[in-house]
Amino acid sequence: MYIENTGSWVAFAIILTSILTAWALNYSAPKVRVFGTLLAALGCFAVAAWFFFFVVGSGLLENPKPNQTPLDSAKPSLLWAQAIIALSSGLFLLFIARGQSKSNHTLVLASTNEAGRYGRVSRMLHWIIAILFLALIPMGIFASMIPEGTEYRVAYYVVHKTLGVSVFLLVLFRLAWNRFSKRPTLSDSLTHKERKLAHGAHITLYFMMLAIPVTGYVMTSYHGYGTYFFAWELPPLWEQSDVYIVWGAMHKYLLPYLLYIVLGAHVLGALKHQFIDKHDNAFKRIVS
Repeated sequence: MYIENTGSWVAFAIILTSILTAWALNYSAPKVRVFGTLLAALGCFAVAAWFFFFVVGSGLLENPKPNQTPLDSAKPSLLWAQAIIALSSGLFLLFIARGQSKSNHTLVLASTNEAGRYGRVSRMLHWIIAILFLALIPMGIFASMIPEGTEYRVAYYVVHKTLGVSVFLLVLFRLAWNRFSKRPTLSDSLTHKERKLAHGAHITLYFMMLAIPVTGYVMTSYHGYGTYFFAWELPPLWEQSDVYIVWGAMHKYLLPYLLYIVLGAHVLGALKHQFIDKHDNAFKRIVS
């Protein structure tokens, strides 16, 4: 019980930090928004520090759980790449915060969406989900590398599964909110092809954010394990079966590698519109 409670508190701290960051990023006062960007930068540095000091220090990169497929051999390299991206993103956000600190612009936002930009509720949901989902990517890779019997394995899974369930519930709420408050139309500066790509990327990301937690839950249930949501353990809904291998293939391999492609394209597309195409409102639709 002590181990489960430790994991629950860690998960709670991560979720609370993501809420605080999303709130600050979209606050009216400019200095608070700078604080939000600094919190986002610290989050990126925390991911990098977790990797360099905990993951590397654990020795599991050299001695992980035995590979189940040849793709598992790529996991150490993926974690290295994601740690470097997190570190670079943190430095980039510090640069952004420096620029923000020179602005005295007061952000005036309605709760609901407007024709050309997202409202406060959508922005909050967007960034809370984004922070948690991005944190889950390296956490999920490392989770599949922890050998049975490792001291912190259960607590780590409590954190990982709690964040996964939280993302699933938040995405459902955002989909419901989108029905209540219509999403802004895509920018007029986009070409017809870019509009189709952006629309397809959004749909795919929503699908991924629902499919990855669902496949993880089904895989876990068929494997005979419960799913944690803070201190509560949700029992398996099905009897143990080797069909977990199929769901595991989707959760651990097919969906994550598809996610890397779609998420990478989404981020690169946003950066292109802002810095190459000089569409100044590209970021301001979702964050200011």
